[in-house]
Amino acid sequence: MSQQKVNQKKQDKANRKSILRKKKIEEILSIACVAVIGIAIVAWIGFSVYKKAEQAKEANATYEYNEITTTAIQDYLNTLN
Repeated sequence: MSQQKVNQKKQDKANRKSILRKKKIEEILSIACVAVIGIAIVAWIGFSVYKKAEQAKEANATYEYNEITTTAIQDYLNTLN
């Protein structure tokens, strides 16, 4: 091995705790970011569904329903048989 590689290994060994600590912090931060983004997406979808339900409820309250009779269609279908 070259002297440069030996010195690099010594330096890595000396700084191993701080390197591992930095890696753990980066991992925790990445998991936290993914969790926040996931929660935001779920909240957004939930809010959208809630708003759609409210709009549907308002739409049903303002419209009146008309009855449709299907006797003419039934009579026609009965004549086909």
